[in-house]
Parts: sequence; structure tokens; C-alpha cells
Amino acid sequence: MVENENQAAPSSQAPRSRLRGAAHRFYVRRPVLFGLVVAIIVLTVDYFTGRGIQFPIAYVIPVGLAAWKQKRAVAYGGALLLPVLRLLFHVPWDETQTLSTGLVNLPVAAISLSLYAYLIDRTSRQTQALQKRVRKLEGILQICAACKRIKNPDGSYVQLEAYITDHSEAWFSHGLCPDCLPKYL
Repeated sequence: MVENENQAAPSSQAPRSRLRGAAHRFYVRRPVLFGLVVAIIVLTVDYFTGRGIQFPIAYVIPVGLAAWKQKRAVAYGGALLLPVLRLLFHVPWDETQTLSTGLVNLPVAAISLSLYAYLIDRTSRQTQALQKRVRKLEGILQICAACKRIKNPDGSYVQLEAYITDHSEAWFSHGLCPDCLPKYL
């Protein structure tokens, strides 16, 4: 039995997929605000899990999200601010770790998060540059059965090679295949 792909998702999955869709739209439309909300959530969870659980590894989430959207100021600001806020947790936790140890760990965490933000930002820029470079032909091309010329949107017909060269990054070099070589020589 073939299922219709356009059927609605089961009721237990529908609210979850709508929530994911809403979160994605929020991230796409307002990446800075989304990153700040995620940072606040991560800080809150880190605070309430206490000193026994090392939750600061989750600080890469808001930093990485901001860096991927190329919001460098937010990414690097988060990379510096999140470890400072984590250090401030020592006061209400009545931390046994000395302040000097926390001050030594602070630049290590800030530098690590900044390096992470740099790498994510660089990867994002390279990905966008590659996406701009990639051009592909899609859809149905109307081609003459006899002369093999392709119909342009304006109604004129052009040679196959010219059309592909104009609509992609491909270039042609002409030669004769082994089957045609005896016919033309």
C-alpha cells in the first residue's frame, strides 16, 4: 500500500514539528535574538544544575548559532561573556574552587569559544561562497528533435553548447568520437 505524502502527520508528532518549524523560522528571521534566548536558557540550566555538573560545554550552542549566521559581534561577545557569567556563579554557589583557579579558567574558556566561533564563521562563509558558485540547470528544457537546439525563455532557439555555457559554469571543447571519426575524415 502506498501512502500519500501529503497526509497530515500523526497528532502526536504534529505539535512537535510545528514547534521545530517555529523555532527554525525564529532563528532564520532573528538570529541575534534567537542566540540570546538560547544563551539565557543555557545559562539558566547551567546555574540550576549546580557546580557538580559541568554544563558550560553547552555554551558552544549559542556561540555556534551566531557564528553560523555570520553575526560575529554576537558570537565573539558570547564567547567572552558566557565564561564571565559562569565565573559569577561562584558567589551564590559558595564555590570551593578558588577565585584564582576560576580566573585562570576564564581566558581558557573564552579563547576556546572564540576559536570555535572563528571556525564556524569561516566554515559558514566558505559554504555560502560555494553555494553562490554552484549553478545548475533544472527543469525540462525544450529541445528541437532535429537540430538539438534549445528554446530560450524568449522563444528563440540557441545551440546546445551556447545554452549550457550561458546557464552554467561548463565549457565545451569539440572533437570527434571514435564512431564519427571515419565518417568525417
